[in-house]
Amino acid sequence: MTVRGARYAAALLVGAGVAASAPAASAAPVPLIGTQWRFESSGVARTAPVKYTGSPAHFSIDGTRGGGNDGCNVFGMNVEVKGDRATFSGLFSTLRMCYVPGAGVQFGKAFAGPRTVTVTGNRLRVSDGPRGYWNFVANGPAKK
Repeated sequence: MTVRGARYAAALLVGAGVAASAPAASAAPVPLIGTQWRFESSGVARTAPVKYTGSPAHFSIDGTRGGGNDGCNVFGMNVEVKGDRATFSGLFSTLRMCYVPGAGVQFGKAFAGPRTVTVTGNRLRVSDGPRGYWNFVANGPAKK
């Protein structure tokens, strides 16, 4: 290798190190409304979350209405969002007999009354205050 080649290789390695160590720009949070949120885990205050392993479950909010699929049953509800608070009411669902447990029980708790909603990056946490919390991850735009 020539001296020129060695210098060029050294410059590439140094440049790669700088690029690899540069802090990544933080992405803007995903919007709460108009995003499909996939259920990821849930927990009770001061405990580690329990990962959800049932059939794929998700929900989305479109204005004052929300709904989705709990892994077996389709559901809908009314939603009023004000800042970091969302009030869920009127939850209704189909009542299919499910062979694989879905997230119906968790969703029934998550979407019952006023909740704190926090979006951080592509993650959403729904919390009922000191007791329970439900974690979701953005799964793309809401399906129309």
